[in-house]
Amino acid sequence: MRCQEYNGLPANRYGSHARLPPFLADKHVPTLALINPHSGAAAGHDILALAQHAPYYQDRFFNIIDVVKDQYRGGLLDVFRLELNLAKEEAKAMGVRARVVSGGGDGTASFVLFILFAALRADESRADEGLADAGNGFIWTDAEMEECFPAIAQLPLGSANDFGNTLGWGRKYPGDQLLGFGSAQRASAEAALQEWMSAVLDPASRVTNFDIWGIMPEAGEQSCDFKVCDLAGPRGRDPKVTIEGQKQLMMKEAGTPVPLFACLYFSAGFGAYMTARFQINRRKRPTHNKLEYVRQAAGILTEAKPPQLNRNLEGVRVTCGGEPYFPPRSTDGEGGEKYREVGFLNINWQAGMAHGADRAPICGRACSTREPAKFNDGKMDMYRLKLTSPLKNPSLVYQTDKKAGMTLTFEGGQGKGLFFQWDGEARFAFSPSGGVFSINVRKILSVPVVLGPGYDPRITGDPFPDNEAVGFRFMGESQLECSEMKQRILKYVRGDLNSELSATRAEIIAAGLPCEEEIS
Repeated sequence: MRCQEYNGLPANRYGSHARLPPFLADKHVPTLALINPHSGAAAGHDILALAQHAPYYQDRFFNIIDVVKDQYRGGLLDVFRLELNLAKEEAKAMGVRARVVSGGGDGTASFVLFILFAALRADESRADEGLADAGNGFIWTDAEMEECFPAIAQLPLGSANDFGNTLGWGRKYPGDQLLGFGSAQRASAEAALQEWMSAVLDPASRVTNFDIWGIMPEAGEQSCDFKVCDLAGPRGRDPKVTIEGQKQLMMKEAGTPVPLFACLYFSAGFGAYMTARFQINRRKRPTHNKLEYVRQAAGILTEAKPPQLNRNLEGVRVTCGGEPYFPPRSTDGEGGEKYREVGFLNINWQAGMAHGADRAPICGRACSTREPAKFNDGKMDMYRLKLTSPLKNPSLVYQTDKKAGMTLTFEGGQGKGLFFQWDGEARFAFSPSGGVFSINVRKILSVPVVLGPGYDPRITGDPFPDNEAVGFRFMGESQLECSEMKQRILKYVRGDLNSELSATRAEIIAAGLPCEEEIS
């Protein structure tokens, strides 16, 4: 099948006759792909088009958006499950672990986990079709999950591409910004893509563990005590609308995903508000998206505070392991208004610019070797920032503190809430009653990931701490915690978390928040 051509040029940036590297069953690791066709200025679409030229890729490369839309019996999710099971058996016969390419922006990894768990969810009504419960709510046993859960390789198709960069798969999609013109440029792009894909297929590419954090109910609770909604408003530099003579934030019912998996980072405050505003103004090209972030940040710094927000992080308290963490050096929880952001890193990149390193005195920050944020040490690297923090910390390096989990508590009253973001996805959290609410985050999974040829241990450290065995694991301090987490994931893939976390229009209005008019 040839690509369409426009004005004599191929529609596919890799060329009309480009191909992915041949898959050799006796040599290559069985690999699937879940790719967002709209990411990377539609580079995802071009790669999916190339997959149609070879039976192996044609069967195992999927449009992730189509899969999540087609979860009905006999739909694409069923097809993906069949291929996943086949890849599992093929990989076992080779003595390796199957792999899955996660193609998209930094939030795609969470999306891929959703698809994998949805495909593996048991359905007793279809037990005769291979969907019988293995005793844990899934069709694979815990032992099979540990041994066979596919390792994720991140194809960088987003704006920052922090995840792909961290794992060594690059900051740009294969073939982006290569020199040359016409057919020469396309040939170079094809060669880059083939080299990238060959590394994914190569059994010599190393696999290691990766921590996944989860937004969970507090211990002893069955559900979270907050609701989320999305920021609405017009596109442009300022999303606020004038209501009763005052500039205010307009809200709307939240879209998907609901917050659960936090793979890369989490924060509340300035960065999350900026991300929420960016989501209204998302562009088609990564470079334009980066400029949009800058525009929204400048707007926040120069505009008056809307009534739906407290001053900076006023009313925010954070505890880690039961010990106060934020505001620092405060006995009464006061002082948050001095800070613009609090959160944690799981990987040692944020927005393609910032890193984390263990807290040190001023004299030791520039000249000492400090432990970086690591993605598989079982610790989140907590940080807190003032507007002046970049002046104190050289090269955009955050001062971080390694913690095993965190609980963020907000108190603001009726009509107020807090923006938070996880992996670049922002939501506005609030209590429908105006009461105090908490966002609790702990480690819930360890998943295998594939390291690319560009992995740099100087940034993230040794990827194989203490020679820990590589494998998928449900994480918890007790069997009860593990069981609760499995049920939370099943609730997530069934869509039941939507009603728990996503506010209805009536709840948004009842909380005293301006709400976008319903579209009839």
